[in-house]
Formats: sequence, structure tokens, C-alpha cells
Amino acid sequence: MSSHPQPHFSLTDRLRSGYHRVWYEASQALRWSRGTFREQSTGTLTQLTNAQFRRVDDLAAIYHRRFEANLPPETAFLNYAYLDLLDRAKHALKWAVPTGQHVCDLGSANFAYAAALSTFFQPIRLVGVEVDGYRLYCNGRSRLDYARGHIQDLPRTDYVVADYRQFNQSAHFISAWFPFVTPQPLLAWRLPLSLFDPNAILARVANNLIVGGTFAMINHSLAEARVAHHLVEATGLVCQGCYIHEHPLRPRPQPAVLTLWQQS
Repeated sequence: MSSHPQPHFSLTDRLRSGYHRVWYEASQALRWSRGTFREQSTGTLTQLTNAQFRRVDDLAAIYHRRFEANLPPETAFLNYAYLDLLDRAKHALKWAVPTGQHVCDLGSANFAYAAALSTFFQPIRLVGVEVDGYRLYCNGRSRLDYARGHIQDLPRTDYVVADYRQFNQSAHFISAWFPFVTPQPLLAWRLPLSLFDPNAILARVANNLIVGGTFAMINHSLAEARVAHHLVEATGLVCQGCYIHEHPLRPRPQPAVLTLWQQS
């Protein structure tokens, strides 16, 4: 994997990265947490189109889960959107999804979508891994505080603040939602370039995935998915299919792309 050319970083990129690194390292040193923060549910979804309401009702009936019962409308709708993509990909790719597996999600942010993963996979264990888990919000809460609230009612679910490059834990299924495979999105999310290392992260995915296990990568666009495809292919994982989410529940600038890979 070392044969891949290193990306060129402009002076502006490096200056932005230096600024982000100060804040990132400060948050890592402080490890701030005020304890579990639970968002309040209103019990209802609002401002959806008729088509969105119909799809939400379909998903709730299929998976026997109403996210808005425990989550505020915005977070509940986010979970329906993730579940919608997974459900449509399952049917389009004829993807057999076993239950009772060890599922790991990398780059989980505040793990607001944990309920969707738990509902879809029904795992024996679900772990979210996030390198920037101590990032603070304007209300003085950290991502860790929010994540603990999001997983509070989910069985056998954990959230770990760690650099996935050093995360050594095997799994039957690993997911990566919109990972950084080019540097500009990473900088846009206010992270330093020292964390841009898709080759090492994907190599760790391949190492952590058990034989016969599945890796799902979801990218923002077809162009990004092509870049990601070459990176994952270099790890030795075998592509099992690709699904383009043409009609998402939440409008997007470009269709998201889900690609399945298997450890042979």
C-alpha cells in the first residue's frame, strides 16, 4: 500500500491543519466530559413530505422500531435515513444480513445513528469508534456525552474514543460512513492532516475483519467511491457489490454509494 502516491498539501492546507491540530490536541489532553447527555424526544416527526412519511412508516413496520419515541425529530429522522439506505441496499444487492454478529462502526462522530445500526443488524455487540470523541459543542457537552446518550437504551453497545489505526478488535461486520479518503473533507471537518491516513485505516479494517466478514463503505458520491474502491481493493478485500442510493429519504447533493467488501 505504500506504493500509493502521497497527496499534495498546499500551504493553505498546512496552515489550516496546524490550527485544527491545536484544538484537536487540546481536546485529547483535556478529555472533557460532563456525563451522559440525553436529547429529549417529542414523540413525533415534523416537516416531512407525504412521501417521506410513507417511507418512515414502511421502515417502522418492517423493523418494528419508532426512533422518534426515544429521539428528537432531527436525530430520529437521521436514523430513518441511514436505515433506508441499508434496507434498500440489502434488497438491491440481495445482501444476506446475519443477526447476532459483532459489528464495529468507524468514524462514528457522536454516534447519533447507532439506533439504526442496532435495529438493522441486531448485533450481539455494537461498537462505535471515533478519533475526535472529545470535541466540544457550544453547549459545553462533548461528542462522548452525546454518544453515551444515544446508546443508553441500546443493548450491548459501546462507544470508544480511539484512533482506528491502533484499534485492534476483530468483528464480523465493519462499517464506515463517509470516511475521509481525500484530504479536503477532513480539513472541512476541522481535523489535522496528521489524521489523514486512509491506507492505514483500511489496512486495519482488513486486519480486524474475520475471515468471511463484511466491510461496508458508504461514500458521498460516485467520484469519491471510485477513489475509495482502489484504496480498499489494495487491502486484499474482495468487492461483493455496489449500490447507488438514487432516491434517499433525506435530500442530498449527490447520491450516496454503498460498497460491500468481503474478507476471503
